[in-house]
Amino acid sequence: MVRLVVALSLLVLTGCPSDKSSSKVVLAGTDADAGATGPGDSFARTFTSREDFRSGTYNGISDDNAGELTMAIGQSRFATPYMWVPNSSENSISAIDTKTSAVIGTWPLTSDTGEPCYNPSRTTVDFNFDCWVGCRGTNSYLESYGGQPLSQVDTKVMKVSLREGRVIKSIRVGHAPRALALDAKNHLWVGNSVDDTVWEIDGDTGQCYRGDGPGCAQPAIQLGCDFPYGAVVDQKQMLWVVCRGYAGQDGRVAKVDTATGAVLGRYGPFGTVRPTVFGDPRGGCIQLYGITVDQLGDIWVGGFTCNDVIKLSGATGELMGVKKLGGTTTRGVAVDLDGNVWAASSTTSTVTKIEGATGNLLKTIDVPNGPIGVAVDAYGHMWAVSQSANSVTKVNGVDSSKKATTVGQGPYSYSDMLGLSLRMVTLGRQAVATWRGVVDSNDDASKFSTVKWSVETPTNTSLAVRVRCAPTKAALATAAFGRDLASSGAAVDSGGGSCSRATPQRFLEAEARFTSTGTSASPALKDLTAYWAK
Repeated sequence: MVRLVVALSLLVLTGCPSDKSSSKVVLAGTDADAGATGPGDSFARTFTSREDFRSGTYNGISDDNAGELTMAIGQSRFATPYMWVPNSSENSISAIDTKTSAVIGTWPLTSDTGEPCYNPSRTTVDFNFDCWVGCRGTNSYLESYGGQPLSQVDTKVMKVSLREGRVIKSIRVGHAPRALALDAKNHLWVGNSVDDTVWEIDGDTGQCYRGDGPGCAQPAIQLGCDFPYGAVVDQKQMLWVVCRGYAGQDGRVAKVDTATGAVLGRYGPFGTVRPTVFGDPRGGCIQLYGITVDQLGDIWVGGFTCNDVIKLSGATGELMGVKKLGGTTTRGVAVDLDGNVWAASSTTSTVTKIEGATGNLLKTIDVPNGPIGVAVDAYGHMWAVSQSANSVTKVNGVDSSKKATTVGQGPYSYSDMLGLSLRMVTLGRQAVATWRGVVDSNDDASKFSTVKWSVETPTNTSLAVRVRCAPTKAALATAAFGRDLASSGAAVDSGGGSCSRATPQRFLEAEARFTSTGTSASPALKDLTAYWAK
């Protein structure tokens, strides 16, 4: 039976009535849903009722259909409750409530081992509203033209959890990570500005899929252009990276297939006479800055030294138009829900709104000193990050009234710091929601073997399950998930990760990921069972 869903939620935190794990353990074969088990299994834990499922964690999930889990109804698809701003001068990060403009908290960017994140910038917000931040270092320039030692360059990205109020992951990548973007799999793509490479990291587990460090499955991607500075992933899961250029070199934009890692094109330089689509047939941009993507899949770039915005075709990379803004030093760019484009001009301390289809100038607004980046929330309000004023400013989308909020020293970000681009564009053709449930076997000698589930998957929908295991509840929170299990009844360690049929582990956590590429259908999870022996 196809279950229709009025509005799919993209991981809006619906909350769950309880975070305690149920202890309903039965002898394998005595439970109605237990069915066949692995060799030697004696026990099983089944989630099948609303009470069972609610012992787990819901993200964009509803249990309205007789206890079966589906993607949620009536939630805001593009919720943007928090804005994340790194305070570069003090190595900290601030989270802001987008409704009240209040700072929820400011936390030091420090790993569990006491390593700071030097000169943080470029925040991007994930499915769960947690935040990734790049650590540039005290100096991010190549010895060849900056004359500075690479020892001063940082090599980390950090993940910060609002729920925990701290850094929960610190991962080594290349030199001076700047460009950050997330794809529909919640994989983090990192452009390293000194190395001119891109790494791929699992946003949940921290596993390295592409990179030049220990344990990386494949080498880092060589971009073939200088100084990766910003990034975004479009609806087709293509990664677009701004290569800023430096020391008089022209900037370019690279396109990477996230499925294969292949560089599909490098576009630019944009130093020739341009088309008159936006009525501005000019020459010139040496350096580029911010980047974003609109609902049609076309790419927008801030022309740093040209004081303009540049529009590229997402299909071909061809130049579609240029618009001079009237301000100077164009940096960050962002697209709103109506396809309009906002851009920050840092030297004139202005933000400008233009119509995406025509390039018509809609409004220019003064903001506090030195705006670096802009972002738009799900309610149509624009946010500007002013580095020199140590503040962010919310510009009301209806009447253009302004409200400034003081943050830390040297705030610096112009990437997807609200998470709207991820939800509105990157996930535009792939709505996602998750449920997680923890199994406590109540015995340290338990050996988990298999996981089974029953699900209905209408056309254009799918459900995937993966698991992780640990001897304690505390260790489970940081254990590595394996890959998606191939099918119901698969061995727990067939996907790699932290589970092993040969190792005693008291706890198992299963994650069910619901996917829909349509607008109305959802998978329906009826039950899920974990089996183990003692």
